[in-house]
Amino acid sequence: LHENHVADGTDSASLQSFSADVSPAPKQEYEVRRMHSAEAEQVSQLMYRTYGNSYFNADVYYPRRVAAQNERGVVLSYVAVAEDGKVASHYALELNQPGPVAEGGQAVVDPAHRGRGLMNRMKELALDDAKKLGLLGWYADAVTVHTLTQKSNTSHGAQLTAVDLGIAPSKEVFDKTNKQPQRVTCLLYFHWIQPPTPRTIHVPARHQEIVREIYQRLECPVEFGEDCRPSGHGTLAVKVDAGAARANVSTDTIGENTLHLIRQSRRELVERSHVEVVFVDLPLKDAATPIIAEELAADGFGFLGIAPSFSVNGDLLRLVYLVQPLAREPIHTLDEIAGRMVDYTLVEQKSL
Repeated sequence: LHENHVADGTDSASLQSFSADVSPAPKQEYEVRRMHSAEAEQVSQLMYRTYGNSYFNADVYYPRRVAAQNERGVVLSYVAVAEDGKVASHYALELNQPGPVAEGGQAVVDPAHRGRGLMNRMKELALDDAKKLGLLGWYADAVTVHTLTQKSNTSHGAQLTAVDLGIAPSKEVFDKTNKQPQRVTCLLYFHWIQPPTPRTIHVPARHQEIVREIYQRLECPVEFGEDCRPSGHGTLAVKVDAGAARANVSTDTIGENTLHLIRQSRRELVERSHVEVVFVDLPLKDAATPIIAEELAADGFGFLGIAPSFSVNGDLLRLVYLVQPLAREPIHTLDEIAGRMVDYTLVEQKSL
């Protein structure tokens, strides 16, 4: 991994925080396309000037990493280049899930070039490439510090499928606002690229109504299957983001040992690694998922929603364990659907 941070050896003018009252750039034509490797440093500078050193994906601050990830095809970066040849905005597709989906993110626009539709143009180009790659869909975590990214996702037809409570640390900076009063919550929006196919899923009975609503918004036919006790041995994968104090636990196969493994992982992650939030993803096609989910509820894991096609085995049920409870007031939602989803997940946390 390349360790040359953008702040090392770069002139201070290129890293100076953007001013809130910056003058608009002259009206001009922009070239919207895939990023060239030589532009990776400009992208890192743009991210640094906007977010400081707080963006939770630290790779964006290392130009050689940005270039290398694009060369390998695990990240697809898109830029809008101004007439003076400088990068005015950036957007990326990140192929970071085992399933046939991509995450849209790393979105940033130089304040002098905002309000000109650059983000929408980059997204449209990215979605065209996603279709060519044969992906089933794309998703994005929209912040709730404000509603701008929520509006951007819904305007492209994406549907809310999960509430990622406390996914980012409170230290993350948004447009130079002060430190957040609590961990930052994001809303998971999903958009099909290919038409969805009918499926049979397994969800705890008390969550079936809201899950049915999610799939109706996705225009995806579903049926709820019968529960079944787990058997055999399960698999477990744990991914820790120390900088974000966050862990993700997932399983492709549920077994008799799965509940014990998740409980043990949660205990070690919280007590030894000092993570503040633990997400758990369970396969919705597995008939044992409702049983494991209800057992985990007794340990403080609450319902968040679903993650469509995030696994090679299909859709996932997402749960979360929060070390510290979250207040509703700092979580800003765009519409009634988002508001109800957030309220549902927070009530679920309080009832545990």
